Amino acid sequence: MAQYHSTPAGVIEVLKEQGYTIEKELSRGASGIVFLVKDTEGDPYVIKQINSRDEEELDAVRKEVEILENLSFGYIVTYVNSFEDDAGRIYIVMEYCEGGDLSKVMETHQGESYFEEQQILDWLVQICLALRYIHEKNILHRDIKPQNIFLTEDGYINLGDFGCSKVLERADGYANSVVGAKLYFSPEVCQRRYNSKSEVRRLFLLVLF
Repeated sequence: MAQYHSTPAGVIEVLKEQGYTIEKELSRGASGIVFLVKDTEGDPYVIKQINSRDEEELDAVRKEVEILENLSFGYIVTYVNSFEDDAGRIYIVMEYCEGGDLSKVMETHQGESYFEEQQILDWLVQICLALRYIHEKNILHRDIKPQNIFLTEDGYINLGDFGCSKVLERADGYANSVVGAKLYFSPEVCQRRYNSKSEVRRLFLLVLF
């Protein structure tokens, strides 16, 4: 059954106009709401509704959309489209990964046996391939953590949520903003000078924890 409680009426109407029906709310934060929706043909998608408080935030979300529009790879969540409403809210439509995010999978394994070594290796290789793909485009993800790694129905990895990402001006460039989950910060991020190599260290910390 669709869950509309506490969802702004304007959001529901905008999604209906775009051909989407809300199935349920997946998550909610200060910046917006993530919904599971279905289109007119009954196919499931995820829509991230983002509240933009000022023009700077609006530009940041638009930059995220620009990055997503240029990504097409098997181990990255597929971007579908995006749109804005009159209230300044931006909506990003993405592929729905039925397996949920890796953090929830890890939670279900607490107190049980460890993941099989081969499973961990498979996931690690898939994440590395996704990172190599974006790094070849001079893109840093900058927020690698279990909550941003999703699983398909078949158990394959899809890297998602590029809200903290940055496009470097050149391949040997550096970023200096401190963003992302602190638990997975590499030393270079704390020093405010880092490149794609720091993401490999973030990935190592993810495997470690």
